[in-house]
Formats: sequence, structure tokens, C-alpha cells
Amino acid sequence: MRNIALTIDVEQDVPPSLGTWRGVENGLPTLLELLSKHDIRATFFITGQVAERFPKLVKEISRRHEVACHGYRHERIDKLGAREQLRIIDLATKTLVNTTGLKVLGFRAPNFKPNVHTFEALERLGYVYDASNASYKIGPNANRFKLAEIPNTLPSSFLRLPPSLSTRVLHLCLVALPLTVLDFHVWEVVEIKGVRFDCRFATGEVALHRLDSVLSYLLNKGAKFMQMQEVAGLIRASVFPSVT
Repeated sequence: MRNIALTIDVEQDVPPSLGTWRGVENGLPTLLELLSKHDIRATFFITGQVAERFPKLVKEISRRHEVACHGYRHERIDKLGAREQLRIIDLATKTLVNTTGLKVLGFRAPNFKPNVHTFEALERLGYVYDASNASYKIGPNANRFKLAEIPNTLPSSFLRLPPSLSTRVLHLCLVALPLTVLDFHVWEVVEIKGVRFDCRFATGEVALHRLDSVLSYLLNKGAKFMQMQEVAGLIRASVFPSVT
């Protein structure tokens, strides 16, 4: 089953290291053009702060892609108490709904660091799925909550590797996994400096060209691109196998 879910995190540049918004201002329009070129629909995990600062861009995303929640200010949600997590996720959710006019079904914790209180808040707020865990990290189990858990398969920096390397790994994923979840950030297609190596290597035009090549490879291999809300619906209906 050659299923791919492309997810894009929309936030300030490399939080909390930088306070700029070049990724949203310059990178996001470029990424939307690339997805349109390949006729791919993605899931965008967007902070409430982005929706407040750039409502027109978020509305544009929602016309073709799924809008999901990525916290309010990209705060480390796992360091907050239960009541504060609920407040922040509720605020971010309402901001996204007011901006797009659409219900928000999915959530991803910043830095892929949720805790049990995160899942409790999501369940209380009527979320359908959580995407806060990753296959390459040990995280809390969301299975006892009424949420479809869809973990990330590979870190975002993976898509900035030379395609000669990344496509070999993706070939194995397509063969072995029911779903491969790919993560990317809007700031990765602008040149990043002054932060740790894994956040700055091959950013800018190089990242854009490599992402373009990887998407072309996946499409040529017959991959089916799914939005996360579609995956969650199939999991909950027991049509799609669990990806946890």
C-alpha cells in the first residue's frame, strides 16, 4: 500500500531560536505553488499565532488543503499543566476555526512532545486524531483516548537529504508500511543561519529542489497522497490498518 501523508508545520522560523516569519511570508507561497504543480493535497499544522498574523494565507491554505492545529505560539505543551493545555489548545482551535470557517480535526504538539493531559484536552475539545507522536521517539500512548493516533514516520530534515539517499529509504517505506507520514516546515525553504546544524543544513533553494524531486519520485512510484483527516476517518472506521 503506497500511501503517503505529507504534513507541513506552519510556525515562526525555527522556534524558539528565531523570532522571524520569513518561512510564512516567503516559504509558504512557494510551497503552495509546488503542491499545486504536483496536484498534491497536504495537511498543514498551523499555530494560532500564524492564523492571527497571516489570516489571508491561512484562508488560502484551507481552500485546497487540510488545516490542523499546532498549538498557539508553538509552546512546549508538555511542560504545561492540564488546565493551561486545555486553555491554549482551545484558543488555538477557535482562532483557526474563525479564520477558515472550517472544523479542525487534528492536532500536532510542538516538537512532537505531548503528554497525557494533551490527549485529555483533545478528547474534551472533540478532536478526531492526534499526530503528536513520532516513530523515532518514545512518546505517551494515546490509544485509551477517543483519538486516532497517526505518528510521524521520518523527521523533517530527512527531506533535505540528497534524493539519491532519501528515495532509497522511501522505497522501503512504500514496500513495508501501510502509511508513511512525512513532515516539513515552511521555514525550510528559506535559508536559515545561526541555529543548530540539523535545522540549517540544506535549507533554502536546495530544500525546495530536493522536496520537488522527492515528490516527483513518489508520484512516479504510484504513491497515493492522503490528508491526515482521511487517514483518521479510515482508522476509526476500521477500514485502514492502525499505523501506531
